[in-house]
Amino acid sequence: MKMRLILFDIDQTLVDMAGVGMRCLRRAFREVCKAELEGVVPDGRTDPAILREGLAIARIPPGHWADLERKCLAYYVEALEAELAVPDSGRHLKPGVQLLLDTLSQADWARLGLLTGNLESTARLKLRSLGIEHYFPVGGFASDCSNRCNLGPVALERARRFFRVPFQPSQVWVVGDTTHDVQAAHALGARALAVASGRYPVPALEESRPAAVLADLSDLDRVLQILQS
Repeated sequence: MKMRLILFDIDQTLVDMAGVGMRCLRRAFREVCKAELEGVVPDGRTDPAILREGLAIARIPPGHWADLERKCLAYYVEALEAELAVPDSGRHLKPGVQLLLDTLSQADWARLGLLTGNLESTARLKLRSLGIEHYFPVGGFASDCSNRCNLGPVALERARRFFRVPFQPSQVWVVGDTTHDVQAAHALGARALAVASGRYPVPALEESRPAAVLADLSDLDRVLQILQS
């Protein structure tokens, strides 16, 4: 069987962080920009893109954006690390995730990575807090680029180097819960497995033309069948 590179989104695909990420990002925006981060739909967006839209809505002159974004993200990382240091039973893995990762990590045909709108530092904080960071040695992150559709090639090249496998886009699956994940897969020339485990229902995900759609990742046999195809 040809090797597969499987790139996972994080929030609402692998984990439910009980809103801690956006809570900390809003706090950072309030403290640094002296305004509220309102009117932005964050699902599937990169953190820098969320901040920039918030800055535009708050009518802050673009000449200040770069400095404010840098300060916001630095504040955000510190705030998130502090919050995640306190246990919270509301934060948990999504259905089927632990068994799927255990299975894929032992499969000789699969290698795992990330394709996420999180910064690498915050991505690893979230995953580490729920005990699954070690499954993902490589990825493409918002700290690489604010445009999610540019992150696939970053993750692919890192995976080629780390695993020493000349992966081609046709060997890549992107697994995520939003239409943005599907668009990122298309931009790479990869296939997308969309899961309706977040705010996007199955019909909305189907409109973005993923290769497959599931309610979540709990049906291990079906997920493996898709990823092996």
